[in-house]
This record gives sequence, structure tokens and C-alpha cells, in this order.
Amino acid sequence: MGLPPGGPLYGYAVAEGLWIPGPRARVTAEREGWARLGEHPARPRILATHDEGLLIEPVGAPPADAVAAVLAWPEGPPVLVEGRVGALLQALPGQVDPARALKKLGLKRGAVDRLLATPLRGMTRLGPSLGGAVGPWLREAEGGRVVGLRGARAMGSGWRAVDLVAASWFADEELADVHAQGLDGELAEQAWQLTRLRWALEELILGDDPRAEIWAKESVEALTRAVTQVRVTLEGGPPWLSPRLWLPPDGLVSPARARAVSHLIHGVSVGGAVVQVQMSPPIRVGRRPPHREPLSTRRRRLFSRWEEGVLVDEEGLYSATPEALADRLVRGLSGVVIDGTCGVGAITLALARRQEVTQIIAVDLHAGRLELARHNLRLYGLGSKVRLVCADAREVIAHSPADGLVLDPPWGGPGYDRTAARAESLGMDLLGVLRHAPQDVVLKLPPSFVVESLPGIWAPEPMVDDRGVLKLLAARSASLAARLG
Repeated sequence: MGLPPGGPLYGYAVAEGLWIPGPRARVTAEREGWARLGEHPARPRILATHDEGLLIEPVGAPPADAVAAVLAWPEGPPVLVEGRVGALLQALPGQVDPARALKKLGLKRGAVDRLLATPLRGMTRLGPSLGGAVGPWLREAEGGRVVGLRGARAMGSGWRAVDLVAASWFADEELADVHAQGLDGELAEQAWQLTRLRWALEELILGDDPRAEIWAKESVEALTRAVTQVRVTLEGGPPWLSPRLWLPPDGLVSPARARAVSHLIHGVSVGGAVVQVQMSPPIRVGRRPPHREPLSTRRRRLFSRWEEGVLVDEEGLYSATPEALADRLVRGLSGVVIDGTCGVGAITLALARRQEVTQIIAVDLHAGRLELARHNLRLYGLGSKVRLVCADAREVIAHSPADGLVLDPPWGGPGYDRTAARAESLGMDLLGVLRHAPQDVVLKLPPSFVVESLPGIWAPEPMVDDRGVLKLLAARSASLAARLG
């Protein structure tokens, strides 16, 4: 595929024939390649050889069956070539800069950049060295997929014509033979298109073949169409932010999913660090789509039994934890647990659903909101082990023995720091409360919260809903996190 060890071969047409310069290792390699051709119908004679180079006889008109003979000639084992299109095009010998040549096709800069960044996996066979597979008969022909250059141009620009043959694809009726030889059809097609594009760009700029532009555009279209997956990575976020919240282990997703992930997390501050979404090949993300989730769906996300009569006030509708996330938030808690910021009861309900929790002390400063929580607990049939207390959470925590604590300190609204929220910037004396807290503590925090601003060791967990939206961080104390593993 034009990627043989040792780099491209350069030769010079002289009066006596074709002169292939040394060094000695090159001369040895060329003689070995020539010998491997045996009685190949297109093998030229070596007229002279010494340490500085080889002189090969002029190549005349080949036999009528030369193309078939070259394609049928045994080649090396299948070779898998992998990388980005731009790097592979540069690796193929040639005198033309691929990026500049692609712009001659009328492609816009963004389209060129995307093509050059496209990952490509191609499978081909590397043939023997120069050894006769040169000349005008290795051209693309009607009914076949064979490409090549005129001998003089091939040598002048460093091509090995046999490399072109090795990367060539076959007619559809020969697919069975290709698979039998160990070449994957789709991968071989990619190798063919890459080599064809490199040749066509060279011919487009330096040559005079009127078909070069058509072939180049066809190969560009084929290579672009082959991109069915995009590799997505997250950069810049905290080490505990797992890409698997949005991506499979290998990071390969459809272009549509890649755009969605970018809309969900790119530019979002998590744990005080801004996340950057990188895509290979780069694709146009476009504007973030407008949020069109119906209000009824949003309310059912908060309380699955909303239509049965759940009661909330305006603040509760804004700050309540969605039911599925609340259940995940309280994982691991057991025994007597204090919900220090009960509100309308979203987290208290999640605690009440846990069999391991025997009693819940639900605390809030506002009696009216506690009545809403009482109604919702009764609606769910979960009020029997809940004691509602209208008081300051600091006093209750300091004087009520408990096994665990859940806190949702005020942080929502337009005023909170969406870049790097810290413990001292939240709407309560969080550090003072934690001085009297039991060992097992769960904190509901904003996504931008800097966990290091908390005293002691904490295990952060990003909480993502079923849409992939990062809603909050759960920070668990060391003892609770160790039990959960």
C-alpha cells in the first residue's frame, strides 16, 4: 500500500534504461525482490549492478496478459494499516501536499480537515519490490479496478508501481477469492480508496489525465461515507468523571450520538474543571437543540405518582431531586438516618423505600413544606417510619443520635457558582453542620462543586439522569464509600 519498510524508491530514466540508486542495502533489497519474481512475464533484465545502484533494461510493451499475471502473482501476507487518512496519505510516496491538493477539488476547509482526520483501517498485501510491475499498463481500466502510473512519473515521484497493484481492489465477482486469501473485503476497499486518492491527487496537480478529478472525488466520497463511527473522548474534567456515563468503553459512537454527548457535557464545569469533548474525526456539532420536554414528563421525573395528587410549592418543584436520582443518592444508608433538608420530601421518600433504613428524621425550617412532605409520604404509603421535625438542622444533628445523614444544602438558582462552587459558598453553614455529623454522610451538591473544599475524604459520584443530563454530584463520606466499594 505504498508503506513498505525502508521508504520510497526513487529511480531515474537514463538512455540505457532505468537507474535505481543505492545505498548498498537498497541495491540488495531490490535484487532480492527481482529474484522473487522468478519468471514473471513483465520482469525486466538487470543490465548492471554494483554498490551504487542497479541498471534495469528499458521496459517495453508488456505482454497482453501482464495485468492478470501481476494480480495473480503471490504477494506477502495481509497487512493491516491503521491511522488517520491525512497521516496515511502523507506516508504514501508523492510530491504533492494532500491537503492543498484536496482544496483544488473545491472542498471547503472544514471538509478537508474532517477527511484528513478520519480514522481508516485498511487491509492489503505488500508485493515484491520494483521488479517489472511498472509501465503504462497499470492504469485504471474499464471493468476492473487496477490503477497505476506511467513508468516515468511513477519513478519520478517515488511510487512503487507494485505497491499500487498490492493495494488494488478486485471486481465484485472475485470477492470469494479475496476472502479466501485472508483479505477482509471492507478493509481492502479502504486500502484501495486511499491509494487511489493519493494517485489521483498527484495526477490532478502534476499530470494531465482528465479523469483524475473524477477519481479523486469518488475516493473522497467513499472514504467519507465509510465513517459510521466517531471516537469520542472527554478531556479536562476531574479524574473521577467516567466517560462511561455517556460512552461505551471504546468511545466509538455514531455521529448523532457524538453530537448529543457534546451538547450534554462539552464546556460543563464538573468538580471545578471544565470538560472538553474531543471527536475523531471532528464533526460539526451545530447548535444545542432546544429543550422541549413536556412539563408533564418533567413532573413525572420528579415524582412517578405526580398525577395521583403530589403536592409541591414553587421552590419544591424547582429543587426536588428526581425520583430515580434520589434512590441512587441514598444508596448504602441504613438504620436511623437524618434528612437535614427535607423540603417537600423527595429524598425522604427515597430513604423510606430502603428496607435497611429503620427510622427517618426529616428536618426542615418551614412548617408548610413539611406538611407537603407529610401529604406526599401518605400518598406513597411510606410515612410510618418518618418523624417530621420543624427545626434547625444543625440543632437536630448535634443532639439526635443517628447512623446516617443526607443533606441538600441550598445551591440552585441564578446566584450559585457554575464554575467552581465550594463548601463555604453554599446557602448554609455546611462545614459547621459536618462537625457534628455521623460517619455515614451523603451530600447532594452542584455539578461544579470542588470536592476538595470539604474536610476529610469524600467519594464524588456524578448523577446523570436517563437523558444523559448531569444533574448533581453525590459526595459520600469515606466510611460509606468504602462499604459500597
